[in-house]
Amino acid sequence: MNKLLLFLFLAGFAFLVNSCSSVPGTKAPIESSVPQTSANQPPTSSMNMPSSSLSNIQNQNELESELEKQAKEVMQRIYFKVNSAAITKIDEWGINQDPSEVLNKIAEFLIQHPQVNIVIEGNCDERGTDAYNLALGQQRADAAKNYLVLKGVASNRIETISNGKSKPIDPQNNEYAWAKNRNDEFVVSIVK
Repeated sequence: MNKLLLFLFLAGFAFLVNSCSSVPGTKAPIESSVPQTSANQPPTSSMNMPSSSLSNIQNQNELESELEKQAKEVMQRIYFKVNSAAITKIDEWGINQDPSEVLNKIAEFLIQHPQVNIVIEGNCDERGTDAYNLALGQQRADAAKNYLVLKGVASNRIETISNGKSKPIDPQNNEYAWAKNRNDEFVVSIVK
């Protein structure tokens, strides 16, 4: 009963306020939060920035874009032998790489650019159980991280995850595809 009385009181009050707010036949002026300008005057806004600030933001964005481009050139995948997380030269199934050379370039780049952080994603081929591949992918990512830390990169700038066999770069079922899928991928993030 109390709720009904409260509702009726509030409804009546709202009706009374609405009906008393204007004289019949007239309309109250509507106030606008948009600033009024004359035809000769451009609109102003608190959001307008000085051109020097806009220029600084554009320069910053261009620098970040250039840095991302450089990082992508350096951050090449490294590849692993079957059932291995060792950072060793590989020359089989169309893969010919010395992962330590790639990691040395990555370490040098990260040391020169302290605003760049990375995520190392360990990947596996499709053979083996999910649990085995998740563990092996993590070992591969951790091996690359440990190498970079030994080269002088701060460990707090490197995150590792395992994708197991969930992110193949070649979906075929042959030795060449499996060799490509046994890799670490380096994902860049720029700290602002």
